[in-house]
Amino acid sequence: MKVPTASSLGPLNNRSVVVIIGGGPAGTTCAIALKKLAQARGITPRIVLYEGKIFEKKSYYNQCLGVLSPPLDKIMADDLGLPFPYHLIQRQIDGYVIHTDMSELLLAGEHQPSYACRRVEFDDYLFQQVKELGIETYQARVTEIEISSERVMVFSEVNNIRADVVVGAFGLDDGLARIFEWRTPYRQPHFLYSVVTKIHPGEEAMKKFGNYIHAFLLSAAKGVEFGAITPKGNHLSLNIAGKKIEAESMENFLDLPQVRKTLPSTALALIPELYYFKGKFPTSPGRGIIGDRYVMIGDAAGLNRPFKGKGINSALITGINAARVMVEHGISRKAFTKYLEYCQELRADIPYGIIFRELVLLGLKLKLLDKIIASAKHNPRLKQAFFDIVSGQNTYRNIWKQTKSFRLLYQLGINLLHIK
Repeated sequence: MKVPTASSLGPLNNRSVVVIIGGGPAGTTCAIALKKLAQARGITPRIVLYEGKIFEKKSYYNQCLGVLSPPLDKIMADDLGLPFPYHLIQRQIDGYVIHTDMSELLLAGEHQPSYACRRVEFDDYLFQQVKELGIETYQARVTEIEISSERVMVFSEVNNIRADVVVGAFGLDDGLARIFEWRTPYRQPHFLYSVVTKIHPGEEAMKKFGNYIHAFLLSAAKGVEFGAITPKGNHLSLNIAGKKIEAESMENFLDLPQVRKTLPSTALALIPELYYFKGKFPTSPGRGIIGDRYVMIGDAAGLNRPFKGKGINSALITGINAARVMVEHGISRKAFTKYLEYCQELRADIPYGIIFRELVLLGLKLKLLDKIIASAKHNPRLKQAFFDIVSGQNTYRNIWKQTKSFRLLYQLGINLLHIK
């Protein structure tokens, strides 16, 4: 095998071909950023995007609940030149309510709002932006790749393309992950499973429910790390997450008194008729996410928050950063180390997120969360920390510093001493 030359792995030029596998927020963002960055440099590489779903049908579910959080509007405007899709917004999120076994904590106040939308509509919005830019798209699944020192071969259900670089934006798709794991050092991120459903309790019930997301941290929800009820336009989306959850886990979750108390009375009769959807999301970075002629972005890279994902924001950031590297630096593994540098804020936050997640799981296991929530009701700094954790509007690193580093550990330790 020939050793790649510096020129063959250098920045993109007029003859370059880039294939992006996946048309979700990461893949579409990467395509849009590539197109605009290349135009600014006076080059016209061929950009090809594959996506198996037909978003226009709007018949697909996604385990992401479609909550658009700050600074997504700024990222879209500043880095992509795209208007924020306010026309897709179904509800403004005014705050959050945390439910533990015996307590509740309302988290509201002055903050930038988040917005709930249908995720498939947001995906379709970005996909249409790709088409409007004249980027080549194929609504088909990729079935195989080959990567050599001189090229990448991408095979799909409809054609095959010889490319210079391939971008993995396929989320946690098992089939595509296995293909890349066979052909490259890439290894899929660790993940949690999620089960999602939705309930239509009626117009009056939706008005009374309000604009708050309800998050549940309950010791009785066996195997469930957390659950949530998110209000949308005419329905409530419910999701749970855990390492080994199944449909039965959702049934048990819906039977818990804290959940039934929160749901409108008109929703309870609809529970036996619900449809469940299962997915997964990453909790840690993948391995080997960069290499000669390939880079992973979005969930495939796993560079998002371990506990509160903000996966859409991470998708856009990683997609933009990958595009920037390919245009400015090149497509070699060495060039893609710049991608890791550009994503440093995301990467640096992951260890802190893992710590917070483990603290919450420890508190859940030892039934200490009620005492911590009670403390937060009278401690503005701790209450703000909970808001930032649940909303994702601050980094875990900053939350840790603002709570004087070991405040949560200290609180856990004090409560441990009082266990009977």
